Amino acid sequence: MGCRLKLSAHMPADLSSRIVLRWDSTASCAALLEAGGVDAVWLRAADDNVAAACRAAGAEAIPAGAIRLAGREEFSLAQPEETVAVKTGMWPGAEASRRTDDGAFVAGATTRVWVTANSYLVAWLRALYPDRPPVLGYAHDRDAGVDAGQVLPFGSLELALVDAWIAGGNYILAPDAAYQDALLGGNKTALAAWTQMGRTARWLKEHRSLFGQPAMGTITVLVEPGDATAEIANLLFRQSASPDLVSTKRAPAPDPANRPVVVAAGIAAPSAELRRVLLAHARAGASVVTDAYGNEAWWRAPGLRLVRGFEDREHYALGSGRIVAYKEQVTDPGEFALDAIDLAGDRRPARIWNCPGGIALASKAGPGAKAALDLINYGSPARGQALARRYGVFRSATLLRPGEAATPLRTYRRGGSTEVVLPAFNRLAVVVFD
Repeated sequence: MGCRLKLSAHMPADLSSRIVLRWDSTASCAALLEAGGVDAVWLRAADDNVAAACRAAGAEAIPAGAIRLAGREEFSLAQPEETVAVKTGMWPGAEASRRTDDGAFVAGATTRVWVTANSYLVAWLRALYPDRPPVLGYAHDRDAGVDAGQVLPFGSLELALVDAWIAGGNYILAPDAAYQDALLGGNKTALAAWTQMGRTARWLKEHRSLFGQPAMGTITVLVEPGDATAEIANLLFRQSASPDLVSTKRAPAPDPANRPVVVAAGIAAPSAELRRVLLAHARAGASVVTDAYGNEAWWRAPGLRLVRGFEDREHYALGSGRIVAYKEQVTDPGEFALDAIDLAGDRRPARIWNCPGGIALASKAGPGAKAALDLINYGSPARGQALARRYGVFRSATLLRPGEAATPLRTYRRGGSTEVVLPAFNRLAVVVFD
């Protein structure tokens, strides 16, 4: 029987703060909803009986046509009454190029863990389209970097949820067919992972005020539609640079005390107004980074003085600050991210040690706290203590983790930054400083 559920054309489904499950099977998922913390089910296979069972279990049943999956660039074309989720996204996780005998990741000076994350994508969408909730809807398929037949840990679904929520967005939970069958078949490992995800989901909702807060502006990155600025943002996030992404249409006023590094690489030729604002950032004392060179060097202005040259870039003094001009367009966003962090110097926003698959995101926090440090572990559960550092001097810190009581942490001042030692954590730890 076809599903007769309908949503008004002018009533988009609210996906911004609810736990939404994408369900492709015609079997009922009602028995799973409470344990998974699910508020709404997007029924891809229309069935009135499944929809009724979901409602009876306390969840909204969302028909297939009520949500549209769109590419990253199509997001801006959606009508106000549409509910859109971005299908562009990579399945999150960490992959080591080498492991020790006990299976732990190795991350030395020349060996790094490759982390795949989507938090940058949420921040990129928020910067460009502030009036539309950034909801990700990628699935377990080739488009998300998952090969046919590839088996992923059941717990990776929880990671996908954490990855999006920390950055202020949401993810439509998309268990693959094998996971759905395992859950419906009572597989203990699958059910344990599902229940753990539910605990985390409820915790994320309870602490929502902490997430999606303004990032540190130490490294401010101008973004616009297209791959160039998205990849620059992506690699800066992976390096725990905690970039503040800002649309080229809404460039902030100069503030070198809080925005000492302004990245304007990968963007189209700036308008006269944007050019004026960027040069004003440099004159006021910031380092403005660009990859426009030769005939496209919009940054050439009276008072420029070459002070240092490298094979790939040149540094020019301008007013109290500088222009860092690359001699060609950025082709290696990873190396570029490290260069931008070097420009931040001792004001580097965040770092994490002894958690090779971890990313640290420094941000402001909700009411009653000065700052937060979100730590996401994309790899295996941490085997021991981790060390984390956040820019800023703080007297106290509290550790928050799903399923654990709030724990005070001792703080250690390191110049203009503060370090804390963290006990082992699985997927997520949030340190609130005051």
